[in-house]
Amino acid sequence: MAPDRHSRLARRLRAAGRPSIGLALTALGTILALAVVLADRGLPGFLDPGGADPGSRSGVEVCVSERARLTVRRNVRFTANVTARKPVLETATASATEALPDGSASVMVTATASRSATVSARSSATSIATGEAVGTGRGRACAIASSRPAARGRARAGAVERARRRAGERAGPNARARAKVAARRRATAQARIGARTRVAGVADQRRPALRAEAQQEAQRRADAGARREAAEG
Repeated sequence: MAPDRHSRLARRLRAAGRPSIGLALTALGTILALAVVLADRGLPGFLDPGGADPGSRSGVEVCVSERARLTVRRNVRFTANVTARKPVLETATASATEALPDGSASVMVTATASRSATVSARSSATSIATGEAVGTGRGRACAIASSRPAARGRARAGAVERARRRAGERAGPNARARAKVAARRRATAQARIGARTRVAGVADQRRPALRAEAQQEAQRRADAGARREAAEG
């Protein structure tokens, strides 16, 4: 009976151990598959296929410095406001006649008067200008690949990109400043022309009133002068 019991126990242990072995084999297969995928993607720790050094696990590292020259253009919009002023002067002449107290004669007096004013007009204009500047920059980058040419190519691309970015950062403000100066100059010139045109119109509108005021003052002075001279005889 004892041997039979031992045989049955052994069969039970073997049956119980089979699932554990299957799980272990499944886990091992998953790990191997993941390792193959990582190697194909060229992640750190794996070399690209066809590497020059099969025994190396880190690849070849190359560092490269590059210098770039970049032309940058910037557009700037600027609005200028200009106020123009124009002096306006109107002169009028008037005459007056006054008889002497005895009626024997009369005197005539001519007087002149002027009226002036300063008129103003405001104009605004907007202009867009483009500024251009050249900048230089230096960049350095390192890359790791399975071969030196491949690593050098990747490093050079990174260094050029950094150099161009730094060149653009240096040239950008200068290009914007030049564009702003040009836009301000154009907008100011256009606004000045508009303001001059407007103030000329405002001056023409103001002239009749000034002329009437000057004529009225000239007549008042002529009448007063004639009465004074007639009284003095």
